[in-house]
Amino acid sequence: MNCYLKKIVVVMIIVTTTAFSLLSAKAQQAKKVSMDIEFNSALHPAGTKLKLYREWPKRSLVDTGSLDALHQCKFHVTDSLPAVFTLETRKPFLNQTIILEKGLCSIVLGADAQVLVKGGLLQTRLEQHLQQIKPLEKEWAAAGNQYTKAKDLEEKLIAEKENRVLAEKVQFARMAFIKNNIDNLLGEWLTHHYLYGMQQKDLQMLKNWFSSRGKKNAVSKEIEDKLQILEHNLLLGKKAPLFNLTSITGDAVALDQLIKNNKYVLIDFWASWCTPCRATNRNIAPLYKDLKSRGIEVVSISVDENNELWKKAVKSDQIPWLQLISPSIKSRTVMDYHVSTLPSTFLIDRDGFVVKQNMEIDDLKKLL
Repeated sequence: MNCYLKKIVVVMIIVTTTAFSLLSAKAQQAKKVSMDIEFNSALHPAGTKLKLYREWPKRSLVDTGSLDALHQCKFHVTDSLPAVFTLETRKPFLNQTIILEKGLCSIVLGADAQVLVKGGLLQTRLEQHLQQIKPLEKEWAAAGNQYTKAKDLEEKLIAEKENRVLAEKVQFARMAFIKNNIDNLLGEWLTHHYLYGMQQKDLQMLKNWFSSRGKKNAVSKEIEDKLQILEHNLLLGKKAPLFNLTSITGDAVALDQLIKNNKYVLIDFWASWCTPCRATNRNIAPLYKDLKSRGIEVVSISVDENNELWKKAVKSDQIPWLQLISPSIKSRTVMDYHVSTLPSTFLIDRDGFVVKQNMEIDDLKKLL
């Protein structure tokens, strides 16, 4: 009997110890962090209203304040990790990201409109990254403005190419910083912050980076959700939706007939007003004869709603391959192919399956 009671006591001690350990771990995970935020502005008058938001993981208004006679305002926050805040004010507009870390975060807006931020280790690291990437982002924005101001197609094509190169450089720098901070709050926050503009290859890379750490985090579901949407829209490995569309000469053209007459059919969705599409036309043109000789038929499907603009663009770009039209980005064929961006390309084999999607010019060259 005594031996039996001893066993019960030992089991109870083990269970109690285990439960206590789990509770302690949970408490540690939900540990609160306190931080003071001080804001000083040389550009805002006394009385200027300020709003402090808990920006992420879920956006909510945390506190409001106003600048005192010394043009200063102080906030105190206590929250659980992970958390990122933003301090906002208007005229002039300010939106400052603040990483939750124990201690003080000081934000000073000088008379020259320069913002000086001093905080913890992660805040310092974030500010250094933003300063390093700022010239590149500025150059990218300037290229975008140049594209907007371009008066003719040739200027737009040049500006679009420069814009694309700079966009890739900015994205590379952002991804590199995220990778270097994949184990801390900065990696998670910036993934969330830049998620909207990320392509499938970047999302897959991020998913692998985070999963290799063997833990779920606040952005894993966001990445997974966006990947699922993109993968749902992919037709790769699926039967290509059939269509019967009107050509530029007024003839009816069916996809099943094109498949029957060629080894492969390359479908390219485009529009006269889409500069990247016009660049693609001109890049494919020198390859067309070789593609055709290898049994690859190129077929462009315009989503133009104005037939005259479509025909004018075909003539201007000197496109020798088959031209079809499915007017409107919301037309049946466009919707069947889940086209959300232009240009969009689909390589279809003789069995009617999509074997490649969203091909670049370099991908086409590999077919030759």
